[in-house]
Amino acid sequence: MPRSQLGGFVVRTFLWLPPCFALWVVCAPALAGVLGVVAGAMVDLLYPGLVTALERQESVLTFVTTIKVHPTPGATALLLPEVSALLYTYGLPLYAALALAARTKWWMLIVGALLLAPFQAWGIAFDFLSQVGIKMSPEITLQSGIYGAKREAIALGYQLGSLIFPTLAPVIVWAAGSRTFLAGLMTRHAAPATAIAPDCQAETSKADGSK
Repeated sequence: MPRSQLGGFVVRTFLWLPPCFALWVVCAPALAGVLGVVAGAMVDLLYPGLVTALERQESVLTFVTTIKVHPTPGATALLLPEVSALLYTYGLPLYAALALAARTKWWMLIVGALLLAPFQAWGIAFDFLSQVGIKMSPEITLQSGIYGAKREAIALGYQLGSLIFPTLAPVIVWAAGSRTFLAGLMTRHAAPATAIAPDCQAETSKADGSK
């Protein structure tokens, strides 16, 4: 029974993944717009005035900055780094598949999605900051104000946002909202072990009586 319960959950999770990812692709542009606003606020909090506007083309966010570049001699333009929101939101369909497989209540799906939003916006914000502060030329880095210890902090934030949060945050949020389901699985797994104890005691008693 315990194995069948766990196996059923795994099968349901894999069955829910395709429709969840399909819905995610459809909703990705709207989700990118919302997360872009949050990411822009994060950037403005860390580096006020660096970004003056935010544009969106499908799921790609364009940060309009105050950093000046010279594409050709004598010409001046503003730097417009782009970030694909898809790179930081794919954990949402994973969370949804886990929650639906565990038969989580519908309102918990909404709560979970809201809890994931700051982590996703973090990834977008630090992707942009890593571009202007680390990956581009020293001239651009100097204009961005990201240098010295700030570069190390931005690099760490980028690693968290691109490698850790997209995969780990959905699992943690799901586990926190599915404690009853997980406790049930653990209880079922522990039940056979506890059931063996009386039988062992009975066999020990018979052996003692025969002596």
